[in-house]
Amino acid sequence: MILQYVLPDGEQKKIELGRKSITIGRGSENDVSIVDKLASRIHCGISCKDGSHFIRDFNSRNGTFVNDNLIKVCQINPGDHIRVGDMIIAVKHSQCKGTTMVLRELNDEMAKGKGYHTILQEIIRDEKKSGDQ
Repeated sequence: MILQYVLPDGEQKKIELGRKSITIGRGSENDVSIVDKLASRIHCGISCKDGSHFIRDFNSRNGTFVNDNLIKVCQINPGDHIRVGDMIIAVKHSQCKGTTMVLRELNDEMAKGKGYHTILQEIIRDEKKSGDQ
């Protein structure tokens, strides 16, 4: 999953969520550092457990909201919106497929009768097409 947000100066930011925990807050030491007087220095954090991502409020003064609901701990999914102070952070699908997804798709194609050679030819053809654009 990806967190996507816009800084007050209009700069768009994205951060890929992985297995490593991240922090969000006003302090520069955070993985997602936001400029917002309503945000605490270390406002909240996101961690991964069993392949799912969870956001936890760190007893912030103004709270952490997911889809306009005040939370303490909450699982986040693509399509969710996190609000820290006045900052809105969108949770989106990752643009890159993970290893598990790629292997699942490969197994599905092979189960349909495709061989490695055919699959590799399709990958090379698709890569050439995307390089031409």
